[in-house]
Amino acid sequence: MNASDTADDGKAQPLGQPTNFRSLTASVANALQRDLVAGMYLPGAKLPIMPLAKHYGVSPGAVREALSRLITEGLVEFNEQRGFRTASVSPAALMDITRTRILIDVHALREAIRLGDLDWEAEVLAVHHRLANTPIRDSESAANVRDEWQRLHRVFHRTLIAACGSEWLMRFHDLLFDQTIRYRSVAAAYETERSDLRRDVKVEHAEIVRAAVARDADAAASALERHYLVTANQLVEGQDQNQGPSRGPTADRSG
Repeated sequence: MNASDTADDGKAQPLGQPTNFRSLTASVANALQRDLVAGMYLPGAKLPIMPLAKHYGVSPGAVREALSRLITEGLVEFNEQRGFRTASVSPAALMDITRTRILIDVHALREAIRLGDLDWEAEVLAVHHRLANTPIRDSESAANVRDEWQRLHRVFHRTLIAACGSEWLMRFHDLLFDQTIRYRSVAAAYETERSDLRRDVKVEHAEIVRAAVARDADAAASALERHYLVTANQLVEGQDQNQGPSRGPTADRSG
């Protein structure tokens, strides 16, 4: 889904009035998905309809429908007594996501290597070059990953498997990528404090690319699997450090 625009002060801009309820629901679902993936609402936080409607500048009905849609993406949970809440997180769930991500993306990468042409190779090399030359953070002490690096990182991993020939593999890739980014967003502060958990992501990306353009499917698959597992293990170690106030509008973690 595409993210909606935000104001310079970080507040959501009204989404306007699309031509019908369906498009309005899609617009607010896009905005909510973006903010959930970015960690705007901590795991287990309440997602109250009226404050969210005011925050996003849409009707309560559109928010309710959008939240219902996001249940299927694993970002929102619903309970008759507790209402809508952000999906919970756990080390077990993260490892399940990672194992599934490996199954999907490794297979897709093997297919892309088998089916991809010279244009695919050129695009992989070009995107990797841009990513490798974009700073991850504004400084060594900065807590947040730069938006431009995040954008290119998503494009890089998508480009690696773009020649796989399967729209469904690409859809599952996108879903699982969002889930992983959500865990990383929740753990962002911890990653900054624990410098011993950092690794050379540039080297990991370069290893995947070298093997892919050399058409060495086994080496590329192994490198991609290691890359995903390092991320997951790093985030699992940080799970207990990620408690703090929610940043979303009036969301909370109470019973």
